Amino acid sequence: MARFDRQIETALRLIKKNGEGVVYNVIRDGDPADPDQPWKPGDAVVTPNPAVVCFLPINFRSDRVLAVMAKNPDVQLCNEMGLMGAVSWEPDGKDTITRDGKEYRIVDFDVLRPNGQNILYTFYFMA
Repeated sequence: MARFDRQIETALRLIKKNGEGVVYNVIRDGDPADPDQPWKPGDAVVTPNPAVVCFLPINFRSDRVLAVMAKNPDVQLCNEMGLMGAVSWEPDGKDTITRDGKEYRIVDFDVLRPNGQNILYTFYFMA
């Protein structure tokens, strides 16, 4: 039994209770088409995974939202925020979420990871 199993179970239970089912699309670059150009990735591979995300309103005065915008000022303001419990895959900034047939691009995300165990992901989306 790991040290934060109870916290992981609590996060998953509350997100399941208050969240909604979505499709989390894991997008990874394919193998290079040309071995002489390894820096040029091949076609992206999309793996859809069922997930539960709790969507929350964004407080635009939040320090976290300001930090996201400071990292990349060219990005438009996020218009959705979501929480997702621990999952079997590693989220990435290239990934997307499909909610009610609408695709949400991940602008930024953060993970609560005490002691190296993933407990909770916080996402900022652009619909």
